[in-house]
Amino acid sequence: MLQCMVVMQTRGSSKLTPKERKELIVDLCRSLVVLRSTEEVAEALTDLLTPKEVETIAKRLKIAEYLSSGKDYVYIRDVLKVGYSTIARVNTWLNLSGVGFKVMLSRRKKSPKQESIEEIYDPLSWRNIKRRYSLYFWPQLLFEEIVKTADRGEKKKIADAFEKLDLKRRRFNKWENKQLYQMFSSKLTLKGKTR
Repeated sequence: MLQCMVVMQTRGSSKLTPKERKELIVDLCRSLVVLRSTEEVAEALTDLLTPKEVETIAKRLKIAEYLSSGKDYVYIRDVLKVGYSTIARVNTWLNLSGVGFKVMLSRRKKSPKQESIEEIYDPLSWRNIKRRYSLYFWPQLLFEEIVKTADRGEKKKIADAFEKLDLKRRRFNKWENKQLYQMFSSKLTLKGKTR
């Protein structure tokens, strides 16, 4: 089914053969499907597309959402600042097939900790400063990545390790360390005097 859709959607003027175009698009689809978070998708889209192309795609999806929820053309035009022809084109796609739109709209959900678009694109946001100066933040970035990719059992092991570290920190505070040092240093000096 994917091959049929790819062939239909790749018609147009290109110096590639239909087989080469199909392989390129299938490769793109495979590359997009491995993305796991909103952040990864945002980074991929900003690397692949121009800001205008990203906005155009986002508007098309929003038009599909509005049309699916029963909004009229005038409302959509006023809110998204698009022409009636764009709305009609998306409406035609929805009516003819619209499988892609419907899948995206039905599966879309907000994650509990979702970054705002402003934070993702703001060069002075804390997120982007950490990315730009990753050498200074590598322990934190590494730990965040480990926790993000860990399963439930691994997360429990990480939490247990941090509990042990915290216990060690509480047991061996500055005062305890000073007492241990004095105890061992007095024993060492006694041994040194007896020889």
